Amino acid sequence: MKRMIIFLAACAVTGTLHATEWELKKDKDGIKVYTGTVSNSNLKAVRAVFTLNASMSQLTALLLDTKAHEQWVYNTKTSYTVKKVSANNLVYYSEVSMPWPLANRDVVVEMAITQQPVTKVLYVTANTAPGSVPVSKDKVRVPLSKVSWVVTPIGKNKLSVEYVAEADPGGEVPAWLVNSFTTKGPFETFKKLKELVTAPAYRDVHFDFVKD
Repeated sequence: MKRMIIFLAACAVTGTLHATEWELKKDKDGIKVYTGTVSNSNLKAVRAVFTLNASMSQLTALLLDTKAHEQWVYNTKTSYTVKKVSANNLVYYSEVSMPWPLANRDVVVEMAITQQPVTKVLYVTANTAPGSVPVSKDKVRVPLSKVSWVVTPIGKNKLSVEYVAEADPGGEVPAWLVNSFTTKGPFETFKKLKELVTAPAYRDVHFDFVKD
């Protein structure tokens, strides 16, 4: 099986991934995208670093709005909440469009958002959640995905974001598609996130578990 780095913003991880060495692949519009090798794994990882002019609550609202992932997560065709576990924890489904003749990929993710009360650093983690949604015959279920966000306040309504992801898309994937997802995917995703996070729908949203 060929393995690739595939960007799935709603995929998940149980902790921050640590690559042994990061290589800068793209640096544009304030978004830096890196790739790296993960210790004790055959998979590689992708890392994105950028600043965001928004509050913690705005970002949290956008992340929890799973339907809106169709608007900003690269190549996402469908996204919806499967189960709301609690105010800061949910399970959702996402289908990623792939170019013909490849079958679309889909994944079920459990996402949790927590905040350190003193530093106000926000942590977003998630995990693939097998069994939550039946596997479709016309799609390839992503067998492994890990994502973590570390969001640090650096000023009033200004955040420093570090995003790290690792995934196995399953099936056979050509090498040219790897480059598309490792560079263009993260860049386009976070470029759109920057635009959408300040939309009126998220402007006055507040959560009991988040302090701005």
